[in-house]
Amino acid sequence: MDTTLRARLLGAGPPLRELAPTQIRPALPAALTAALRLTRAERDRLVIFDPTVAPLICPLSDAQDLALWHVGAAGRWLIAVPASRAADLPARHPHLARYLATLPAPPAAAPTQPWWVLPADWERPPEAPRIIVSGALVAWDETTGPVGGSATVIAAADPYWLALLASAVGRALLAAGLAVEDMPIPDAPGPARANLAGLALSAATLAARRDELERAVTRRLVADFGPPGIQPGPRLRRWWELSFDELHAAVNEELHNDIPERYRPTWAEIHADERATHADASARLADLERAIDAQVAALFEVEPGDLTRK
Repeated sequence: MDTTLRARLLGAGPPLRELAPTQIRPALPAALTAALRLTRAERDRLVIFDPTVAPLICPLSDAQDLALWHVGAAGRWLIAVPASRAADLPARHPHLARYLATLPAPPAAAPTQPWWVLPADWERPPEAPRIIVSGALVAWDETTGPVGGSATVIAAADPYWLALLASAVGRALLAAGLAVEDMPIPDAPGPARANLAGLALSAATLAARRDELERAVTRRLVADFGPPGIQPGPRLRRWWELSFDELHAAVNEELHNDIPERYRPTWAEIHADERATHADASARLADLERAIDAQVAALFEVEPGDLTRK
């Protein structure tokens, strides 16, 4: 980013850290998150064996699942044992203790307590709603569990901040290396602020619904045509980009199965309908993003084209 433009943008308002001095924090370290992360199936196996461990396994908002506006619903969980429960864990939950003993400790694990103990500042996760930022990805998160990975979390977040951070201006600053806490926050009039907040929340809701549609169709394809335990490949995960003939070929290639001939007309209709729904959601999301970008650019007193001009 041009240094003159950067200086203009940074001068548009006070940095976020002045407006939210106690609300910004890093997510759980990526190495610890990776070591304690569970899939839903892994979580369910632990809970079936010992139902009393359920409170120690929390839904996880993972930086790996961040997309613009939302956190993908990947069904990840985290083993979250507070320090107060560590000493008696082997006696009260021996199966979970044995499971933890099989896991490799991440680098730089704290030597004063078991490495798998939740850091003290994460025993109470950041208050929802949260904004999670990783690189130039900015997501709205209304869950209440831990946040892990290479990300920054803003607790009790204002959706107006979401609009600024996720706008073209905000993402350009983040991509240029600006820390989240240094993001300038222009002082917008009440109606403009409320309008941007509403647009940002609408974008987050629509992006999450589109994500769920993508996952739901993929799950149905696997359930209908895949052998037990198989995972979809990259083409089926992006089914909305395929024609029906291409989808049929991907089922053969990635699920090692065929769509029976008698079901092909039904699935062709399902695929066409869901592709149309996806395209409509994408178009409406693009309209919201254009509106947000234009209004945020006006607050920063720049033109949208200034961000890409050499």
